[in-house]
Amino acid sequence: MTSAAPPTENPEHEAAIDACVRAFYDLARADDLLGPVFNGAIRDWAAHLKTMNDFWSGALTGTTRYQAAPFPPHLKLDMTQDHFDRWRDLWLPAAQKYLPEPLRSKAVSAGEHMAHCWGRAYVTMKAQMKEMEAAK
Repeated sequence: MTSAAPPTENPEHEAAIDACVRAFYDLARADDLLGPVFNGAIRDWAAHLKTMNDFWSGALTGTTRYQAAPFPPHLKLDMTQDHFDRWRDLWLPAAQKYLPEPLRSKAVSAGEHMAHCWGRAYVTMKAQMKEMEAAK
């Protein structure tokens, strides 16, 4: 049995993903709610943008450059569901403006899912972590 070859990167799609990610982070860094979180947590913006391009390339086109677990690093941050909702509110217009179909639809769907599911999971896990710490 042979494994399937990874998807071939489409330069136009990769450029669109890069434009979308950069536009989103320009908005997020300037945002009153998200800006302090992102600007306080990210020291190397060039490396972070590359990582996010790799993540979104994988999520939208199936490339395999991103190999990490995306959720755990966020547990180090102090956020609420409002942060995830604002993230969605900035991500969706960027995706709609910069991404061609079918990437646009995938990015919108993923953004909605991440804001809802990640937000709920994050809030629940942070509450559990606080309870465990208080019980010590």
